[in-house]
Amino acid sequence: MLLASVDLGSNSFRLEIGRVEGSRVLHQSYWKESVRLSAGFDENGCLTEEVQTRALATLARFNERIKTFPRAQVRAVGTQALRIAKNSPEFIQKAERVLGFPIEILRGREEARLVFEGCSYRLPASDAKRFIVDIGGGSTEFVIGSGHKAHQCESYHVGCVNTTIEYFSDGKITDEQFEKAQLFVQSEITEAYPEFNINNWDEAYGSSGTMDAISTILRTMGLSEEGEVTPEHLMHLRKMLIEQGEISQLALPGLMDNRREVIVGGLVVLSAVFETLKIKVMYPCTGALRVGLLYDLLDRKCQHDIREESAQALLNWTNVDKEQAQRVQTLALTFFNQVCPQAGEEDKKLLGWASLLHEIGGVISHNGYHRHTAYVLGNCDLAGFSRPNQECLSTLVLAQRGNLLKVEKAIQRAIYRAQIISIRLAVIFAHTRLPTQFPPMSLSVTETGFKLALSAQWLEQHPLTHFLLENEVVFWNKVQYDFELELID
Repeated sequence: MLLASVDLGSNSFRLEIGRVEGSRVLHQSYWKESVRLSAGFDENGCLTEEVQTRALATLARFNERIKTFPRAQVRAVGTQALRIAKNSPEFIQKAERVLGFPIEILRGREEARLVFEGCSYRLPASDAKRFIVDIGGGSTEFVIGSGHKAHQCESYHVGCVNTTIEYFSDGKITDEQFEKAQLFVQSEITEAYPEFNINNWDEAYGSSGTMDAISTILRTMGLSEEGEVTPEHLMHLRKMLIEQGEISQLALPGLMDNRREVIVGGLVVLSAVFETLKIKVMYPCTGALRVGLLYDLLDRKCQHDIREESAQALLNWTNVDKEQAQRVQTLALTFFNQVCPQAGEEDKKLLGWASLLHEIGGVISHNGYHRHTAYVLGNCDLAGFSRPNQECLSTLVLAQRGNLLKVEKAIQRAIYRAQIISIRLAVIFAHTRLPTQFPPMSLSVTETGFKLALSAQWLEQHPLTHFLLENEVVFWNKVQYDFELELID
């Protein structure tokens, strides 16, 4: 089986294809193109037409490699530049059409977790606590973990592209500019010291293009045997860059042309990381985000989805009524299978997690708990969940009760309508919070909405449920959809 990961990074786009052999994903092929999304923002914070055109052309070439892959065997993600671009949703729509697969936007900490997982599979097996730094075009991720599991993850909004643009936009490299840029980066990451300093890990690695470029330069110059980087190496390179003085004229041994424009920003960030965390030596490693995505895909194919662990951990932390949560989850999935039998596994999983976690906002306040739940699920860091995943969960739990006007835009999509009616009916039928014997029920789609068929006699014996279902008719009518009750003998 072949798996593919597409990393729409802030500096480069990468495509990695791996072949599954047992529990391993073996490298089969890899493509990388410099797109420089982080350098393509206009004064309004939007991606320019020029950079969008360049990005879409790259994705079209990637599509040629993976267009025959099943959807479940490809994962495409965007990082910092697409997290902050004001027109990111519009660009993503175009990008998905060209690539031929959905594109998720990762949160910073989730990106860091996947970076660690990818590196861990490309490094020798070890029980050591490893610290990994990934300097991207628009952000830098810090991770500490052991084995294949990340323990501490953080993301900072400084990278090789945005630092170069901010402090070296005139193309000049001076000692004063370098010092000013490094102090700024240090001010952004100084809060990382307590958690990520050298006392908290055994080995340090750099997984980014910046680290690879610097390591290659040092090896080419004969200054580093294994590609390791030290503070002395960084200072030596800093002096070389300042002596050469012009970004366009940089000529360092081993420096690739596609790295010339951003090497100074990358060196600034790496120097700031070394200085802030008091690092003595760092080694290069490969893999990073793109390999982490492949192993995350493999886990999902093998029915080990870390998102399930995250959902259960949140459920335990909030100490909600687990029996009620599972009761609503079971009912919601039952209704959803009736109304949308051809739905994909991903849609079922998201509804299942939303149903399981639908009451966690009660840990803040019982009043308006669904709104608190929506906020928590939309904004907290949940390992394995992308930003679109969390937006979906947030929408579903917000829609579980009350008027539907607050999710009117979402219910224009058929899959959301089906998920929303399912969780709403589940909450209604489980309102007693007790094990209940339900009659046979059938939920179906009509031309104008939904129809629920169930026993008239059972409803007579459960007047509150009947009342809630009649209110449901009103709620759906207000958003121009029908909800019909068909009472059967």
